[in-house]
Amino acid sequence: MTIRRIHQGDGCLPPLSLPPGALAKTDQRHRYDVGDEPPAIEPIEHRIRLDFMAGGPIRRSQLLDQHNPWTADPGEPDPWQETRRSKPVGLQYAEDSCRRTLAEERRYYDRFEADQSADLEDVPAFLAHRLRACRDAEDPQAALKDEQVRRERWYSTIIPWMNLYHVLKRSSYGSLLPNSVESSVDIDGLTEQNAFVGMVVVDDHADIRAIAREYGVSGRFVVRETELSSSAVECAPLPSEFGIDLPAPLLVGKYASGSRYPLLPWSDGLVCSCPYKHDRPWRVLCKHELLMSIIAGSGDSIFLPVTKGLDVPFRARRFVSPEIAATHRSYTDPNGNGS
Repeated sequence: MTIRRIHQGDGCLPPLSLPPGALAKTDQRHRYDVGDEPPAIEPIEHRIRLDFMAGGPIRRSQLLDQHNPWTADPGEPDPWQETRRSKPVGLQYAEDSCRRTLAEERRYYDRFEADQSADLEDVPAFLAHRLRACRDAEDPQAALKDEQVRRERWYSTIIPWMNLYHVLKRSSYGSLLPNSVESSVDIDGLTEQNAFVGMVVVDDHADIRAIAREYGVSGRFVVRETELSSSAVECAPLPSEFGIDLPAPLLVGKYASGSRYPLLPWSDGLVCSCPYKHDRPWRVLCKHELLMSIIAGSGDSIFLPVTKGLDVPFRARRFVSPEIAATHRSYTDPNGNGS
């Protein structure tokens, strides 16, 4: 059921009608259901985005040539040290954020262990869902310990070694960089090759010319959702599959590779609809979201710019949670212990 309708002040675009999962946790109408809705953007995802925003542009020379995420092991040497490359600052911040977040979450387990009926309102959505499952387990304490181990592996191995390192390859993020980017990075060059286009996304049966006339916009910026790249792969969601009513004014990433993926307003941020992000629910970042982080950071804003097309609502451009942006600090702990 649609809960929030966001109207443009000048009335030139259709309203952006969003389901409960696209609302901030602090919104009075927020009713997010982990079991029935797509995954919420975890706090660590927002923090990692902020880390890459703070870390600045990434050069092609900093990207890995090879990295197999399925055989990655944090017990192995750091691949940047092995290849004698400069490790991106944003990645260093992100790894430290993983360590700190893991340490911060210990209080949730301690609280649950002391009182299994304790309130979980302040716990990240998916972890709260898992802790409720622990309550119903035959042995809640054993289930809790298993969950702690699973969560620790996510922060220590899966996020950095299986996700972030994989994205930071020449064949991944490097495919979005201008060929000339080696020793320096020009943000204007990034947005020339990759655009964030404000568009009206419509359903298959809509008359594009009629929609363009109704809202007084160019038909170039009205697109059927099945004409977007996310329609070509089953695991990549369409806006309507996230419960967003059509027609909808959305930002669409148009990338150097030729793909076009809509950015979906979800749980106080935006989610890229590319298959890499949605094929594995444990992934917290795709190459497109890394690019978004770099570009948003260059403007020192939690909102993505509209580089072409229509002036879509701010909610369709808000990349990072304002609440987390106001409290997160990107830095590296020289001790590497996250405490």
